[in-house]
Amino acid sequence: MQNKSIKQFIMIFYFSGTGNSKHVAQTLSGLIGDNEVINIADFHDDIANKKDVKITVKNDGFLGFVSPVHSWGLALTVKRFLERLRIQNPQSIKKIFSVFVCGDTCGKAMEMMNERLKKYNNIQLDFYCSVQMPNNYIVMKGFGTDPKELEQQKLSKAEIEIPKIADAILNGSEYKNYVIGPKPFLKGRIIYPLFMKFTLGDKKFFADNNCNGCGLCEKTCPEKNIKLENNRPKWLGHCVKCLACIHRCPKTAIQYGDITQTMGRYYFKK
Repeated sequence: MQNKSIKQFIMIFYFSGTGNSKHVAQTLSGLIGDNEVINIADFHDDIANKKDVKITVKNDGFLGFVSPVHSWGLALTVKRFLERLRIQNPQSIKKIFSVFVCGDTCGKAMEMMNERLKKYNNIQLDFYCSVQMPNNYIVMKGFGTDPKELEQQKLSKAEIEIPKIADAILNGSEYKNYVIGPKPFLKGRIIYPLFMKFTLGDKKFFADNNCNGCGLCEKTCPEKNIKLENNRPKWLGHCVKCLACIHRCPKTAIQYGDITQTMGRYYFKK
């Protein structure tokens, strides 16, 4: 990464269930310098109550988003945030960027973000790219965590790529890496809406006998969708399938139907 004597103020919003996007956002922050990193989950109550999220970016500053890709599209929490976001000074922003964090491919995630930025704030992304991180979607047959060797390969590659992304954002260096993948229209415009409509429920989640009532699932749920009752987690019906609860459980006690008992678990650890 090139050295700059003057660094731009950058406001970065991120959403993360198992820590991948959080790590990317924080690493970018550390490389870029003068900035603010904000968890989209902090606006849960405003978004749930359909209140606008009003922000003002420092004049000539940068505005960034680090978003996980869910089913070849935007994570529902990110989608809702963009629909409530109201930028008070869009004309003063120097650059708008997004980094999409995917297990393999991104499909239509970038287009979906641009559609919402245009509709609600009349802005568009000036720069976007993707970063592959380990897979964590384990609540559907045919999916699962990566083998440990592949997991480490992705993490090692990301540590090489993130500084290049930071350089491209800050200094305008050439960097193009958005892995759209095959059949993006089918995946992003047909499968994604079906995923959002039919798979986001939490009725199949339960805690098995290994649960010790530690409450970590309640604390880590970004959607405030878990409440402990009699030292057992209870899901409240508005799950977005970020899977923070199932992957962060220290006892591997949280299960999803009959699918996850033999599945691996993953969350980002430094």
